[in-house]
Amino acid sequence: MRVPMPMGVGVAGKNGSNIQWEGNNWAMSCNFPGNDMFNVQIRGEDCGGRCAQTSNCTHFTWTTYLGGTCWLKSGAVSKNDAIETSDLSMVCGVV
Repeated sequence: MRVPMPMGVGVAGKNGSNIQWEGNNWAMSCNFPGNDMFNVQIRGEDCGGRCAQTSNCTHFTWTTYLGGTCWLKSGAVSKNDAIETSDLSMVCGVV
């Protein structure tokens, strides 16, 4: 099922200079706005793997929206493009 990401979900609007990246190129409380290819309702721990297995997926954001939504994204991106969010449950990452 494809649903649009609700506007303002966890967005603090601040560039991610304080984001703490983990070893596998993911972090908590961050978002990559825009460039959505599609989304799927899956567990947060499966989102990065789904992106890695999806053609043209370069990065992702996972939210608790609809019980857990992985937003698969495409395009040139770096960790510096992530923004901090006020939502401690959000996850973003690059593949």
